[in-house]
Amino acid sequence: MDELFSDADDPMGALRWTLAELRRKTGLAEAFRGNPVSHGLGPDIAVDVAELSRGVLETEIPEGHFLEGIDVKGSPGFESWLLVERQRVDSEVLSALRQAALRALSARQSARAVELSRAMVARAPFEEGPHILLVKALASSGDVDAALRQADASEAMFAAELGTRPTAALRAAARPAVAAPVPGVSARASAQSLCEAGLAALSAGAADAGIECLRGASAAAELSGDKELLSRCLTELGAALVHSIRGYDDEGSIILAAAVDLASAAGAEPVAAKALSELAYVDILAGRRASAAGYLETARGLATGDPSLDAAIAGFEAMNLSDWGKLEAGADQFAAAVELSRSAGAVRREAWNLGLGARSLFLLGRVDEAGEWARQSCELARRERWTAFRPWPEAWLAHARLSDGERPGVVREQAEATFALARQLQDPCWEGLAAKTIGLTHLLEGNADTALEWMKNAGILCSRVTDSYAWVQVEILLAEASAALESGDTVRADAVARQAVAGAARGSMDDLLDRAMGLLASLPTVRS
Repeated sequence: MDELFSDADDPMGALRWTLAELRRKTGLAEAFRGNPVSHGLGPDIAVDVAELSRGVLETEIPEGHFLEGIDVKGSPGFESWLLVERQRVDSEVLSALRQAALRALSARQSARAVELSRAMVARAPFEEGPHILLVKALASSGDVDAALRQADASEAMFAAELGTRPTAALRAAARPAVAAPVPGVSARASAQSLCEAGLAALSAGAADAGIECLRGASAAAELSGDKELLSRCLTELGAALVHSIRGYDDEGSIILAAAVDLASAAGAEPVAAKALSELAYVDILAGRRASAAGYLETARGLATGDPSLDAAIAGFEAMNLSDWGKLEAGADQFAAAVELSRSAGAVRREAWNLGLGARSLFLLGRVDEAGEWARQSCELARRERWTAFRPWPEAWLAHARLSDGERPGVVREQAEATFALARQLQDPCWEGLAAKTIGLTHLLEGNADTALEWMKNAGILCSRVTDSYAWVQVEILLAEASAALESGDTVRADAVARQAVAGAARGSMDDLLDRAMGLLASLPTVRS
């Protein structure tokens, strides 16, 4: 009420009049009553925003934005709420369109997939993902020339409007099918051997070779007519595209969605569960909370007692809860995921759950526990020679050491080594987080200007690819805004805090949103 009627002489009277007008306009005499007010619309009336938040998209493609054209004057609280809700609803509309496009591609409904992808591009023209889906939809229709023309047009638009080029994933989406297996070898045997070779190459760190083997395995499996084998090959290929190379999350999602349908049709429930969990992981990274939770719920129902798969699903659930801002529930779920990993003997999964869990514990203020989990994660990663993951737990160990009062200069020595490793790995998220950690050491020493430069650099590094971890991007924006405030640059602090608000709202990151809104409220009014 205060948000809407803060200037009214009689706020309660203004609320009663407004509710009466809503009942009159809608013809729903029993709606919008009670204290607190309940909409009371009944089961026969659907609310489009509520449907979209559950990922439900009927044949009609939504247009416009949430409460478009409404501009309430004299209610700063409502203006802030509306800003956040528009970002959130826009994100949910895009998520619903994306899920529908993936379903259409999996069902080989190419025309529908093209229609949905075009709607995504219209809504988010500067995000690469919708362009990739559109190119893939055109290629799937059999019109590779149209797919290549769209890739050209998208690249030209990015160059003209943003001064950048999209990743190689855009043009790769137009690729034709992988060539048939070698004559004289059965398609089934080719698929099995190529899949094994691909997984071995990925384990050895040869991502490109591994993915090409898995593409060949998938092509051979399709020729074999074995739906279960094809679903397994596609699941491994989709997971490899998501985890092993940057910029290919969208293509990976298309392949994983197809794997789910094939595995379900073949009765291969564990394969479907794994593919669903990987789809959830992509959505977690992008901040699509509701769809990620839906995938994970379905995956858990299909998992058939495989301890390693159970540990993976539990870890992804914990990650989604923590990013959502449900930190206590996330920490509890991470503890369960760690135990499941140990029971399964899945050492890398244990390291992953400990490392991600350390972040959640740190944000809850349980610094000593966070430090211990981060140390264990680092040790397991070293033991497994899992260099690609090490920067994450090393960064959160540094956060814990700083919070425990260790000298920033001492912590910085290890943080700089972490940053150098992340740069070697060329992982934008790890680079950004490590750079932010170095910035924190300078901030604690009172060198706000130096800290701000590191935070700016962290943001640039983290956002240089289209499929970066959205939570990390917003966390870095908050750190940059705080450093700008410390250095006296309130204009930059205000601008960056607003970016953080928008990013947190889009990604349903309630904890980060509260922090961003609090930071924004603490700033003096900034006039352009």
